[in-house]
Amino acid sequence: MFYTDDERKHWWLNKGEVFRSIFSIVGHLDETQSYQREANLRHLRLYSNRLAQGLSSGAYSQLDSGDKLRLNVIRSVVDSAVAHIATNRPRPEYLTINGDFSLRRQAEALGKFINGQFYAVGQYPLSIDIFRDAAIFGTGVEKIYEFNGNIRAERVFPNEILVDDSEAMMGDPRSVYQHKEIVREVALKIWPKHKAEIETADVIRSEDYDGGGTTVDMISCVEAWHLPSFPGAGDGRHVICVSNATLLDEKWERDSFPLVFFRWQKPPLGFFGTGIAEELSSIQVEINYIAKKIQEHFTISSGQLWMKKGAGISKGSVTNQVWGINTYRDTPPQLVTPQPVNPMFMQYLDTLYRRAFQQVGLSEMAATSIKPSGLNSGQALRTYNDIGSQRFMHIALSWEQFHLDIAEQMNETARMITKRGDGSIKVLAAGNKSVEQINFKDVSISKDKYVMQAAPVAYVSGTPAGKIAAIRELAQISPEFANMSIHLLDIPDVDKIRSLMNAPLDLVDKYIERILSDGEFRAPDPMMNLDMARQRATLALLRAECDDTPVERVELLRRWIVQIDELQFDASKLPPQMQTGAEGAPPAEGELPPGQPQLIPPGALPPGM
Repeated sequence: MFYTDDERKHWWLNKGEVFRSIFSIVGHLDETQSYQREANLRHLRLYSNRLAQGLSSGAYSQLDSGDKLRLNVIRSVVDSAVAHIATNRPRPEYLTINGDFSLRRQAEALGKFINGQFYAVGQYPLSIDIFRDAAIFGTGVEKIYEFNGNIRAERVFPNEILVDDSEAMMGDPRSVYQHKEIVREVALKIWPKHKAEIETADVIRSEDYDGGGTTVDMISCVEAWHLPSFPGAGDGRHVICVSNATLLDEKWERDSFPLVFFRWQKPPLGFFGTGIAEELSSIQVEINYIAKKIQEHFTISSGQLWMKKGAGISKGSVTNQVWGINTYRDTPPQLVTPQPVNPMFMQYLDTLYRRAFQQVGLSEMAATSIKPSGLNSGQALRTYNDIGSQRFMHIALSWEQFHLDIAEQMNETARMITKRGDGSIKVLAAGNKSVEQINFKDVSISKDKYVMQAAPVAYVSGTPAGKIAAIRELAQISPEFANMSIHLLDIPDVDKIRSLMNAPLDLVDKYIERILSDGEFRAPDPMMNLDMARQRATLALLRAECDDTPVERVELLRRWIVQIDELQFDASKLPPQMQTGAEGAPPAEGELPPGQPQLIPPGALPPGM
């Protein structure tokens, strides 16, 4: 069937064989964006130090050499950036707009649902892969979709994504295409009603894949999305098709794609970002050239043996063994050693390597894992790290926004599944020392009633020494800070000790949480740290008043505080020897007064704490 240009361009309005229109557009975009795919493969080669398995070697023709990179600074910089930024785990949280106590609690539960969904799909390990893609290719892509009533998340190779350059020049496009390869057998399982069409569908693109040695039967598949012109316009569309059939055709009512993009550097114009590999490609080529020359010099620098012609010395008689005997008749052989490598070459190579890190904005410590000289205190190191992180501030903000967008796509997908009427999604979410199951139906909130933000992530050194240094600094401010922050250690060997030390605080918070969240009242335990319990309950009471918590629960918390006061009053009437220790003696060195249980057992912390 013949299609006009308008019918091909406006495929979302096509009522006929829409797969023909889509494949026609994708074929055109494949040709116009071949430069982008070739650049991505070239950057992958620079990072991985070898050709990508299964991909056509023709895409690497623009490389300076087919040899492996001799000093791969691009990989070092990319991996350092991943360790510096991508290991942070932004956690989405929901804030209500003029919401009452009930709505705020629902928003809190929705945040728990999303965080539980993050762990269900392995979001944070996947995020690291997406970040690495952005650093190598300039753009990382994650896809959130529904499969068999569950939310799935997967990494998408940027070469699969196609957009119209003219539409995406100044902003986000309204149409996006994913041209991917799928195993024919898998396609038959997913769409059994199209068995005949799938069995005769075209194989994958030959220019992008070296299929000479493959034993897997793969076909070319396109998934296309078109956003509605405005909410309720009805012209949004979602199509999945192969070369000879449409497998899925449905309306698309959402105002965003199920694809979330993270860019290392967003360009002033255009859609795809700029990555570290592209930024450092010229430095890498120069490093390869200098390293090759140094290697060649070392190859010939072993020296040459010169002897007079007719001296009667055979090759087999010459040896370099210890106490070896070499005979000669006339003039002894001479060993001529070339000049060593010019130190300027080594200095230049070192300068190029350092320049690569500086150009990206990585600090000396992040690049080499070596502490700069003169920085000894934890505060000084954190200040140095903060200064080195200033250039990454916009990337860190984009990293947070990426996870917020992922959360919103999960939210939208859950809404779609629930709206369909064939069930709802349930996930296990970590609570306070427990795991609870949350049903999306119970926590779903209209989009106009909340805003999302990334919960603050405390910047504390990931090393045990750094964590101990942070606690020491807190102890200098107040011993209570040190006691409350002992959980920062997070060292497996001291988990049991940490659990015991946090028990007084956890018990108090558990009682308060049950009162405010569930209206469940339990009298304070006399074995509690009553002073701490009263302080935290008072703060929670003031917070509850500000949050318009139901009056009956506020009163329960007031009653709980009154009972704490009664316990403390009763304790004050005990005999002096029971208040201060045996026979009225003052507390021993290192002990706390009565009513203030020791939070940190003696010997729990390292020497000097």
